Amino acid sequence: MKLHPEDPRLTAYLLGELGPEDSAAVELAVAADPALQAALRETEGVRDILANTFAPAAADQLLASQRATVMQAARQTDLSGKTVPFTTHDRTWKPWLIPLAAAAAVTVGVFAIRYSPVKKSSTVTTVAPSREKPATQSTPPAVAVKEAPVVPAPEKEIPLPHSTGAVAAAESPSLDLPVLSRNQDLSGLIQTIRTERKLPARDRVRLEEILNSFSYRLNGVTAIARAPKPTWHPDNRQEGLTAHTATLATETLPCPWKPSATLLLVSIRGNATDDADAKVVFHPNQKTVFRYHLLGFTASSESSGGKTPTKLAAKSATTLAIEIEPSTATGDLGSIGWTVNGEPATTVSIARSGDNEPSDDARFAALVCAYSQWLAGEQSSMIDGDLLSAFSREITSTSLPADRADFLKLIEESLHL
Repeated sequence: MKLHPEDPRLTAYLLGELGPEDSAAVELAVAADPALQAALRETEGVRDILANTFAPAAADQLLASQRATVMQAARQTDLSGKTVPFTTHDRTWKPWLIPLAAAAAVTVGVFAIRYSPVKKSSTVTTVAPSREKPATQSTPPAVAVKEAPVVPAPEKEIPLPHSTGAVAAAESPSLDLPVLSRNQDLSGLIQTIRTERKLPARDRVRLEEILNSFSYRLNGVTAIARAPKPTWHPDNRQEGLTAHTATLATETLPCPWKPSATLLLVSIRGNATDDADAKVVFHPNQKTVFRYHLLGFTASSESSGGKTPTKLAAKSATTLAIEIEPSTATGDLGSIGWTVNGEPATTVSIARSGDNEPSDDARFAALVCAYSQWLAGEQSSMIDGDLLSAFSREITSTSLPADRADFLKLIEESLHL
């Protein structure tokens, strides 16, 4: 028989409630286990204390002669008619009740001792001194109940607006394009891949940040925003003088991971001296565009919990990528309207350029977009390691700038993790 110190069969054995076979098994188990022996001795002590408490004293019992005298007096009183009638009970202590009372008391006592609840706290428990004690009397220190320390949950990082997928042109006839004004770099990505030898967490990949770690000169339609230039003196009222405020350049190329789609690249560049507020809006042609997807950003500024960034810092540039799925084989894809400091600029039309060879910058930007989506686990059915490896080989050349050549090595290292 296998017992543990809190097994109720120990109490039943001590009270003689087990059969011969079970009693013998308990004895063998107790003889072989010091912990059971200690538990049995503890239970015996509780039983003895309770049995002595409930046992009748000899002085509480009447002698036969005393009992006869009491009964005779009772009968005489009854004959006189002065006795008040009441229901009689036999108050003689019955010896056979002693084991039952002891058993009940032992059971209650054992459970009260062993199973009394211990109140726990996540911090150190202290006992406040009683107000009835003198001020000079010190309160003994309480025993501290320690638990495992509670580790606070890490603060949730507020991410940049991230992609929610393609949207239908009929449902979203316009899209505000965000402007990034801060500098971007690849130090975090390089640290994770080359030093930690692992891929970054998918939810921490920011396509727009990786894309804007490089500068691009797009070979498509370009428009320049200009504003009237104030003269240096009120009396000098020369007319026709304007100042360059911003530049918007575009280029389209077949989408590498989805040949049926067109990849539109948009670059917004500030002027050399002054910051500007640039509002750029893409208007898809609902007759020729089925749906579109702004890579790296949500399609709606409201979903990011704030306004679309519009501050274009001096000497800064923002490059954006839009995947456009046409609904027809021909036709314009839409246009980009923009204003700088509240002044409207020339609208740029977007057309497919299947016959034109894309520029090296546009092809490199497309590779960056494909790699970023692969890291983020987006469009996994179309973008895999084989596509990235083949695309990288097409771009590799001896005249590739050092930062771009190193980026191709980073892609190759990522594919082997």
